[in-house]
Amino acid sequence: GRNTSSSAMREKTAIGVWPGEPSRVSQPYAYKPLGVVLRKEERRERAERGAMELRPLVVRTGTVKEAAGSAYVEMGRTKVLVSVHGPRPDPRAAHFSNTGRLECSVKMAPFCEANDLEEHEKQMPLLLCAALEAAVNLNRFPKSVVTICAQVLEIDGDTTSAAITCASLALADACIEMFDLVGACAVVKKGEGQLVVDPEGDEMVGRAAAVVASMPSRGEVTLLSHHGEMGVEELQQAL
Repeated sequence: GRNTSSSAMREKTAIGVWPGEPSRVSQPYAYKPLGVVLRKEERRERAERGAMELRPLVVRTGTVKEAAGSAYVEMGRTKVLVSVHGPRPDPRAAHFSNTGRLECSVKMAPFCEANDLEEHEKQMPLLLCAALEAAVNLNRFPKSVVTICAQVLEIDGDTTSAAITCASLALADACIEMFDLVGACAVVKKGEGQLVVDPEGDEMVGRAAAVVASMPSRGEVTLLSHHGEMGVEELQQAL
């Protein structure tokens, strides 16, 4: 059944402010953009929305009744559904542990049209856990595990940042105590050196790509991972 914690805790979790707790920074993993099928006819061209303008965003929570918490996010035509289960006793914890852990899985819908789906299914859970571990107060559920299940329903550009943002909202909906919500965005460096924010479709092809996740209220970056050649100044500009 759904978590029936008090409304006060839900309000705090949604705000994401838990002072006095130590922060943790996750280890980076290599972010590789997913090759996608182009859908220009149903998309706004980049010239119309600007290089630093985000795709249209749709957010809903409480979309899966059987889960402790859930969320649905649309970023342009990219659609992601995330459900959260637990905390539950961790079968992998042979000895008592003062902290819990996150367990992430990502599945692509059978009708998703993209290249390298199998590789992306293996890569995204690592990035998802790395981005969220620093935001969740794992000390609140020792020797327990919280399972995060992401389902990618449609792909048109960057999906990693959509999954991270959606998972953060699902954790808050499950009343999992957090230091802050996590938002994420991808940046692609084109051949002429221009940075393109929140890429879609053919914009995923470039000299380099990076995904950045952060806790905005705390001003902390939880994940910075990139693929390709990016200088320090370019990474700072991406941040």
